Amino acid sequence: MKNNELLNEAILKINTASEALVRYYQILEERIKLLTEEVEQKKRLLSSIIDSIDIAVVFFDREGVIRLINKAGEFLFGIKAEEVTGKRELPIKIENEKVYPSNSKKPFYAIVSQSEVLDSEGNIIGHVLLCKDITRIKELEAENERNRRLSAMGSLLMKIAHEIRNPLGSIELFANMISEDLKDNIHGEYARRISSAVSMLRNTLENMLNFTRGINPKKEPTQINNLIFEIIKEFEELFQRIGIAITFEWDKQYIVLVDKALIRQALINLIVNAYQAMPEGGILKIIVSREEKFLKIIIKDTGHGIDSEVLDKIFEPFFSTKDRGSGLGLSITSSIISAHGGRIEVKSEKNQGTEFALYLPVG
Repeated sequence: MKNNELLNEAILKINTASEALVRYYQILEERIKLLTEEVEQKKRLLSSIIDSIDIAVVFFDREGVIRLINKAGEFLFGIKAEEVTGKRELPIKIENEKVYPSNSKKPFYAIVSQSEVLDSEGNIIGHVLLCKDITRIKELEAENERNRRLSAMGSLLMKIAHEIRNPLGSIELFANMISEDLKDNIHGEYARRISSAVSMLRNTLENMLNFTRGINPKKEPTQINNLIFEIIKEFEELFQRIGIAITFEWDKQYIVLVDKALIRQALINLIVNAYQAMPEGGILKIIVSREEKFLKIIIKDTGHGIDSEVLDKIFEPFFSTKDRGSGLGLSITSSIISAHGGRIEVKSEKNQGTEFALYLPVG
């Protein structure tokens, strides 16, 4: 009887211990579950942080095997994480501050660094590669340097242009006087050619001055038709010599509030551009009309035209399709029209000619 009691007591203790063990196991399971969830949450947070930065992050383990690459790294190197995870090298070449992806992605300037990764006890568990794209910074530095040089060149151009402009005016004046005195003589023809050449040079100087000092229109009522007639008269003899015919069409007389000198400069730039586009002769058409709230002036030539690949660049400063020339004429023209609240449009076909349309606000 005593043995049975002892046995029952032992079984009771075992059951009690077993129940306690089950409870502890359940508690342990709950804790492990919470810890696992916490670890997963921290991993997701860490992954989100790494993926949110704009610096490429690549982690190599102790054996040099790639274990992690963030989204910035995928984008900069033009690869997918699954393509490089488990490999020992990235498909890139780093040379002179530039990173060259092995695929078709363009090379870019970058700051690249590597550092060891240590665990909590200070043991090396791998290394991390960081890559920051600084292409935009390099572009801004280059742009700043260009602007600095342009500013210095602008000051120099201003001084040179002022020094040259007055003597040129005198040369043009005396050449015109000589051509009038000798108009029935071959020397009169030479004087007219001198005057035309000086006029072209003076126009180039005016473009340089307008570029360096900026454009601030001083508007006054201007008879546009008369202004165009004056300009045509100036170019008439020059155009006749190379066989360029000028036609001028208008539907009525127009008086517009503009800076007469600046609009004159813009029109001359376009006419000179047409002249240079027709070295073997051709037809230059000038048409004035009203289109809604704008006065529209069309200057159309039958010259060699402009390639479609460069058509959107012709108004950029210093861009020129000619071997000679400053590349400022069309840029200044565009700036003059914009300063008057207008716009300029261009259409061109290779070997078919070019048409510029100026739109000036009316009323």
